[in-house]
Amino acid sequence: MRTLLPRRGAGRFEVLRRVDGWLVLCTAALALCGLVFIGSATRDDALFAAQQTRQALFLACGAGVGFFLLLPHYVHVLRGAWVLYGVAVLALAGLPWFAPILNGARRWYALPGFSIQPSEFAKLAVVVALAALLRFKDRARTFDGLVVPMLVAAVPAVLILRQPDLGSALVFGPVLLAMCYAAGAPARSVLAVLGLGAAVAVVAYLVGLHAYQQERVDVWLRHWGWTEELLHTAKVRDDLRGAAYQPWQALIALGGGGLTGFGIGEGPQNRYDFLPYRSEDYVFAVVGEEVGWLGCLVVLGLVAGLVFGLLSLAMRTRERFGRLCCVGVATWIGAQSLCHVAVCGWLVPATGLPMPLLSYGGSSTLATLLGIALCLNVGARREPILAADGYR
Repeated sequence: MRTLLPRRGAGRFEVLRRVDGWLVLCTAALALCGLVFIGSATRDDALFAAQQTRQALFLACGAGVGFFLLLPHYVHVLRGAWVLYGVAVLALAGLPWFAPILNGARRWYALPGFSIQPSEFAKLAVVVALAALLRFKDRARTFDGLVVPMLVAAVPAVLILRQPDLGSALVFGPVLLAMCYAAGAPARSVLAVLGLGAAVAVVAYLVGLHAYQQERVDVWLRHWGWTEELLHTAKVRDDLRGAAYQPWQALIALGGGGLTGFGIGEGPQNRYDFLPYRSEDYVFAVVGEEVGWLGCLVVLGLVAGLVFGLLSLAMRTRERFGRLCCVGVATWIGAQSLCHVAVCGWLVPATGLPMPLLSYGGSSTLATLLGIALCLNVGARREPILAADGYR
């Protein structure tokens, strides 16, 4: 039998003394970097000049809500896991009817003064739901232990694909695999799921993607064969003015920054408005242009410190729900960050995906901070486990 009960007699604020200071420091440093580069990317653009101030407000709200999430025992999150998941799925399902069309997609609920993107909160809801589902599994290799988690992740992923938002939908794959593996799924099962995912991706490319998404994949495949001579041909120049424009400008920004960059606010691609969506989907390209490869290493080091810190919490946590939550949040942040960097370097086809805490976005920032706060809550408590797998 497993116990997961709040400890009696401990003060509500006593848990704050056991919060992992390294994770708080990495989170704060990464958020501060985000504020700096969002300000740099928008200071010469009157339309988006308020983004830095708004991002600071999002961070303050996220920190405040996260602080109060630390105080109650995380068992309350476990008890409400399926309610959170249901709310997230309903919010995603309602987008086609109640969300306005922005940039050709229905992703945000427009409210007075701000908007909400349910897909960002769905990532946290799926992590919590999967942790609640897998917490009793010795080895996640049965129908109930592997296929059902796939369905749990697939429902919101499909709804997000309909928006359309391919980037956010892809994040659920690594999260699912990592959590199933941490719950006991054998490596062969993980490889089988990867093979199934690859087959689904091929079918989706052939029949399921929108025309503009297929065009992004096609131009990405073609660009590997571009040479100096081909860059002057009419076909390639048409690509560079069309589907290849954004990733090509991001490559110029990253390559132009060199070792130390042009300086904050001095990057030509950024300052002269060649790089679109530079405070959101391509903010890492701004980092490379303005602080160079050394600055990129610092930012990636902060992301790595945050991810490995969360995984360290998971390794120190015996209670399975808390451990799986830490694994899921770490995979979510790590996979999304790597995908963002890969898009900026055109290592993968272009897709809109913010870099957690570095890119501008209220929903992304709040969801990420809530996920980190949940993990800090788990790490600050050491629960007694009366089950065999708790002593392995």
